[in-house]
Amino acid sequence: MLDLAGVIPGHALFHHIGYATTSIARDLTFFSLLGYHQEGEAFTDPIQGVNGCFLVGGGPRVELLENLADSTTLTPWLNTGVKMYHFAYEVENLVNAIVWVRHQRARIVCEPVAAAAFEGRQICFAMLRSGLLVELIQK
Repeated sequence: MLDLAGVIPGHALFHHIGYATTSIARDLTFFSLLGYHQEGEAFTDPIQGVNGCFLVGGGPRVELLENLADSTTLTPWLNTGVKMYHFAYEVENLVNAIVWVRHQRARIVCEPVAAAAFEGRQICFAMLRSGLLVELIQK
């Protein structure tokens, strides 16, 4: 069980599910049928190589992401048909969170970088042994 709140000092709060798409506009229409609407402004993150937006509605927050024109960030997921590809958690201390996931024998697949979606706050991605990709977001 991924219980970051019980292991990492402070709180780790579930933030969103990352959803890979080839068309944000198309999938935004689909999610609107399920009662979702866009939260805040869309964003472009050249470091991550994606455009994105957050959706809120009748379930967990969803982050719709599509590749930038010259990017292949999401291509491996899209090529295998995987759309929901990561869970994201806000953590009080990103360094401690990374220590914790490494202690769980997770592999850091993206070292900390500033993220456009979070006003430049640091994020990193870790692949858990179960195959779940987790995004850690500095609170």
